[in-house]
Amino acid sequence: MFSMLLKFLRKRKNMKRIMWGLAILIIPAFVIWGAGTSAKNKDNKPDYAGKLFGKKISYDDYSDMWNVSRDYAIKSFGNNVPVEVIDQMAWSRIIMTEEAKREKLAVADKEVVEKLTSFPMFQRNGSFDKKLYKSMLQDGARAFEEKLRDDILVSKLRDKVTYGVYINDEDVKNEYKKKFEKIKSSYALIPFSEYEKDAQYTDSGLLDFYEKNKADFKKGEEVNIKYIEIPLSNPGAEELAYKVLDQVSLKKNLEEPAKADSLEIKETGFFSANEEIPGVGWSFDFIKTSFEMEKNQINNMLIKTEKGFYIIQLKDKKEPYIPDYAKVKDSVKKAFIKDAAIKISGEKSEKIYLDISGRVKANEKFEDAVKEYGLQVKQTDFIGRDGYVPEIGPSQEFVDKAFSLTMGDISGPLKALQGWVIIQPLEIKPIDEVKFIEEKEKFEENLLANKKEKEFNKYFQDILKKADFISYTGK
Repeated sequence: MFSMLLKFLRKRKNMKRIMWGLAILIIPAFVIWGAGTSAKNKDNKPDYAGKLFGKKISYDDYSDMWNVSRDYAIKSFGNNVPVEVIDQMAWSRIIMTEEAKREKLAVADKEVVEKLTSFPMFQRNGSFDKKLYKSMLQDGARAFEEKLRDDILVSKLRDKVTYGVYINDEDVKNEYKKKFEKIKSSYALIPFSEYEKDAQYTDSGLLDFYEKNKADFKKGEEVNIKYIEIPLSNPGAEELAYKVLDQVSLKKNLEEPAKADSLEIKETGFFSANEEIPGVGWSFDFIKTSFEMEKNQINNMLIKTEKGFYIIQLKDKKEPYIPDYAKVKDSVKKAFIKDAAIKISGEKSEKIYLDISGRVKANEKFEDAVKEYGLQVKQTDFIGRDGYVPEIGPSQEFVDKAFSLTMGDISGPLKALQGWVIIQPLEIKPIDEVKFIEEKEKFEENLLANKKEKEFNKYFQDILKKADFISYTGK
């Protein structure tokens, strides 16, 4: 039910712009939601929106929170926020306000007034202007004040939960070093692929592998799209595209407008969100729109790609499913061989390590020790934990392993993107101590905020478990 939340956030580069006051209201839903239950597929839904702590939540109360959450979402992410995201923001807000009340927390009218009068938008010449406030909000003033009351209530809950969370100077220094110190290393890669030829299998073995790993072969949601394409190479392509789109909107189908302008209607065939669109190529807008539509829905906007303009209609949609063995046998075979190659190469890399570690300790050069195994030693630049090493992948584990060693020693095999890697650290580039002193206060502030956020998220997860939460508001 909640997988869209993380996907949505990952696509939004402006996530960092969320104010902390907003983040404490919505982050739990994005980060750790999952303990709740969706009843969206149940028939005969009750006449209330959901239930938590044994209490029924009316559709009126849910609707109020939904509207508040929608406003927050639009201000933070823009207008194209999926309704599923707003739904979970609303439920997060409801759950936290209910929990705050269970904790006997309350907000006095005086606190609401103090918060209200502090907003610059309601001030003239540095002071709160009641007339300006009334003229701006008019009939919405009462709802705005209640929204503020809930904001303060949730903030109080957060403050209570995170009271006593602290960090000391040693924590700050260690975390700063983790973020900014860098290391240069040599490494030898034992590729998985070189051992695929040694993998042995039988038909019964492949079938057994499939039965034990069915989830790995699960197909995600797939869509089949009908579309009209107006190539950019056509003279007046954009003008023609808008003309056809107007007719499609009027006729409520693709067929008549396409025929009128001698255009062909094509189909993509079924494809998933992480696949290239058959016949079209890669297009984020095409894929995003395709998976947001309902069956037979026609998109009312043109989609432009590098090839042309597209008017699209969702012909059909397949829910996620696990294919029968016969249909994925080739994929099962590839996965089996890769899995076997990883195990075989892992055993081989352990033998290589046991042989060369003693030789390196006896002052033999790392590159000479691995040469007889046909391995080549490569060297990184100075890299931090947020870097990337070709063939290895994201560098955090690689760098952590390198920092754990004494200079000149070698590591045991570390599983990487394309194989097992043996590492020899060469040189550390320490943090700039002067810069650390300059940045310490701000870094410590962010570090403490992150630690409090984690503590609050843990608390929120516990609430979800205790609340026995169920929602009837999903699509």
